[in-house]
Amino acid sequence: MKLKNLFFAIGLMAASVPVMAQYEGTSWEDRIGTGQDSIYARQNLSMFNMAINQNNFEEAYEAWKPVMEKCPFANLRIYTDGSYMLQSLITKEADAAKKKAYFDELLNLYDLRLKNLSGLNSFARAHLQATEGDVVYPKAYCYAVYGPQADPQGYTIDKAYDYFAKANKLLEEQGGREVKGYMLDIFFRISFAKYQADNNGFREQFLQDYLDSKDICEKMLQMAKEEPNPDKAQKIVAEYDQPLNNIEGIFAQSKAADRDQIIAIFTPKVEANKDNLAYLKSALTLMAANDCDDTPVYYKAAEYAYHIEPTFESAIGTAQKYYKDGKTAESVKYYNDAIELCQSDTQKGNIALRVAAAMRKGGDFKSAYDYLDRAMQYNPELEGKCYMQRANIATKEKNYAQAKSYCDKAAAADITLAGQAQRLKSSIQTVEAHNAEYARQKAEYDRQQAELKAEEDFWKAGKK
Repeated sequence: MKLKNLFFAIGLMAASVPVMAQYEGTSWEDRIGTGQDSIYARQNLSMFNMAINQNNFEEAYEAWKPVMEKCPFANLRIYTDGSYMLQSLITKEADAAKKKAYFDELLNLYDLRLKNLSGLNSFARAHLQATEGDVVYPKAYCYAVYGPQADPQGYTIDKAYDYFAKANKLLEEQGGREVKGYMLDIFFRISFAKYQADNNGFREQFLQDYLDSKDICEKMLQMAKEEPNPDKAQKIVAEYDQPLNNIEGIFAQSKAADRDQIIAIFTPKVEANKDNLAYLKSALTLMAANDCDDTPVYYKAAEYAYHIEPTFESAIGTAQKYYKDGKTAESVKYYNDAIELCQSDTQKGNIALRVAAAMRKGGDFKSAYDYLDRAMQYNPELEGKCYMQRANIATKEKNYAQAKSYCDKAAAADITLAGQAQRLKSSIQTVEAHNAEYARQKAEYDRQQAELKAEEDFWKAGKK
């Protein structure tokens, strides 16, 4: 689910199922038949479109059904609007048997689109063309959302996850359009359910699902930053900020990042893969993302990886081992190696930002500020993220006024950080309110104690 593979590339499109070649690239008239068939198709398509626009899904269904049966290449709307219609019918239907029938049709609709994908793409506009992953992902979403209510006997978490896993694999292999934020949210909830059912066996995959889902949300938010149209940028933020917050909240609730458990999982695997650079790099990333970058197994993985091929990941791990051992000069050397091993200033800026986070975590705020300055020098686009790190440092130092100021600067510099900055600022304001109330109550207590002391002194003096 890497973002570079999530955008459609015509050269990567492939259809695994042959389609009716006579429909490829043809006109609409050719695809709906001739004579009476054409008239019938036009009438039903017109009624379907009108009913959909009026949210009259029962009438839309009656018009849609014969079109799907006789003219499956009519247009893409019979698939996209048809899915919306069936989802609405499932939600509204009280009869269990009818609800199940609509649900089956919904899944079959995606299967039919997959079967006809090449032909449908041949006459669709570029922005509406799709890869297999673009079709399987919403199918996975529909199964996960409507399966429990429409097919309670047949629905399983495992099958829901398998659909998403297949979609992710297809997107990785073929590319595709961006995954919708609400779909990522549901995918991660399904992954969490799998993790709850098997804490140990599924933990490593759950950690990877967390990183992948978080990565996509963050990269989509980065697109908002690059979007010149403010309204479109706000829409991107609105779509991905809340799912990202949900994903991070679920992950925190899961306690999957338990250090002892992660160490127990990776210790034997790192040894078994000490000559496998790809695995070692993946393990380093997962452990670093879960606050295990100060553990012996992390250092061991970094050592093995650095000896195979020095990379910025392994250099950072080696640097942190020296830093933990109190060998500051050696740690700085490897931190700088990590930056120099990067191929571009953009990547160097990101690594400097990561080093700053490591310094902040270790309590070395001065060094953290130095690396934040370096990150900005390499890549001025990191201004907002640097302000967020400064806000976190100021919060740890209990310099709340400065922390709130940094939050405002982060949001102003980078629209994608607006939600994160506001949440931190709100937390600070809550702490300030509690502190102010505590100070008020203490002042009142001190005043009362002073009055009691004065009264006590008065009576003592009168007795003399």
